[in-house]
Amino acid sequence: MALLEKKNEIGFRGLLPFLTSLLLAVIMVLPYKIPYFGNLMPYLTLIAVYYWAVVRPELLPVSVVFMIGLIQDILGGGPLGMMALLLLLVRQFVLIQGRNFLERDFLFNWLIFVIISLVFGFSSWAVASIYYKTILNYWHAIGQSLLTIALFPVVTWGLGNIRKRLKAEKR
Repeated sequence: MALLEKKNEIGFRGLLPFLTSLLLAVIMVLPYKIPYFGNLMPYLTLIAVYYWAVVRPELLPVSVVFMIGLIQDILGGGPLGMMALLLLLVRQFVLIQGRNFLERDFLFNWLIFVIISLVFGFSSWAVASIYYKTILNYWHAIGQSLLTIALFPVVTWGLGNIRKRLKAEKR
């Protein structure tokens, strides 16, 4: 019986972390007609990778995270492999700390995410600056990190609702 449940996980429910992360990556690179918003687009894939790594890490293997980051780099035109590397580091950090996150409440997870988001923003700014051989505007990275932190509850609420609805359909 457990084997049958595992096979069902491989279906649509098993693809859910990849599909939602991919959708958020596409949303990040869509052209918006809002001035300066293109430079301050929040790291939506960071939220998705963090969320799925905490909630269902077995459905978010290294290969999926790498592919999401690579797709985001290709669509966004950034340094190839930068987002893949940074998202993999976030996934590994969450897996190493796993039980510490799962046993805590939302505010604790949000506080940890604040730290991760700020480090992620600084790291992406530093890697991009090295790649382009010029010091990029660090305010964009700070703005992206702050918007990511602000949108964290909304995006995780949406991902949680998607997960709960599919879980309810399973029964």
